[in-house]
This record gives sequence, structure tokens and C-alpha cells, in this order.
Amino acid sequence: MISFLDQGPKMPLFEQNPYSEVPFDATTMTARDALRNSYLANGFTDEQVDLIGAIAVLRTFEDGDEIMGLEDSSRDLMILAEGAAKIVNVTDEPIGIVRPGMPMGEISFLDDRPRSARVVSEGSTKVVILPSQELRAALAAQPELALRALLNLSRVLCQRIRSANRNLEALMVIEESRKN
Repeated sequence: MISFLDQGPKMPLFEQNPYSEVPFDATTMTARDALRNSYLANGFTDEQVDLIGAIAVLRTFEDGDEIMGLEDSSRDLMILAEGAAKIVNVTDEPIGIVRPGMPMGEISFLDDRPRSARVVSEGSTKVVILPSQELRAALAAQPELALRALLNLSRVLCQRIRSANRNLEALMVIEESRKN
């Protein structure tokens, strides 16, 4: 049984992925391997990883390829398996970095609305795509798995909100110093 008080292992979401030491042979890495080493699967049993891994698709993107477009209608959840990607604003200025193990598209998956950001590959990347309908069905069939997945995604979103708040604070300090 998972408790809301269960914090799970501490994972620095925007620094180094604690699973980055796991060696992957890019020619044999599977979607399941990447899923196992993601923030989404933190605390999953092997059976739960297998269940979600069965619907996962591993896709390769080249440098500059758009992984996710602003206002795209897709609700699929994605996990960066290998490489790096940048989150960009409407003027293509980077506003964030995605590293291996990190989810993408979680907001659209959760709120069932169009994508709120654009994500572009930096170099060759591999991305696990979890089709939203199949993922929702798997989660509905396994309430404990759903709770763990939602808690993991919530932690990622909370970390991103905290990071955005720190950035806003820094901008406010800069703006205030310009006034003086």
C-alpha cells in the first residue's frame, strides 16, 4: 500500500539523473529499459514496469527535430531515454532542459489539453512514447500503479513550479535593482 506520506527516494529532478550511471548500449536499449530508469517509474515493481513497458514505443530524434510542438493535440506522455532536449518559448529561446529519465508532455497527459510547450532535440535523442489512451487504461486497471505514477508526476511538476518561482524571484530582484 502506498501512503501519501511515502516520499520515496530523494531525486534531484533538474540536476543529475541518479540513474545516469546505468550503462546503456544504444543499439539494444529498449523502451522498457528507459522506462525503468525514469522518474515516472520510481517505486514501480518489475511487473508494473513490464505492464507500462508493453505499450511503450522508443523513437529516435535527430538534432533540431521537434519532439513536441506548442499547442499539439497529442496527450501522449513522453520520457527522454537518451540524449538531451530543450524546452523553448514561442521565440525559440530556451527556457528549460530535459535530461534522461525526465518526463515530457505530462501537463497535457494530466489535464487533457493541448501542449503548453515546444521541445526540441539537442543532438541525437531517444524518447519513450506512452500513448495516452493505453496508458490511461493501464493506470485505471491498476489503482496502486496509478497512485504511484501520479505521485511521481506531481513531484516533477512541483519541482518545476519551484524552479519557475526561483526564476521569477530572480527577475523581480533584477527589476527592482534597475529601479534604484
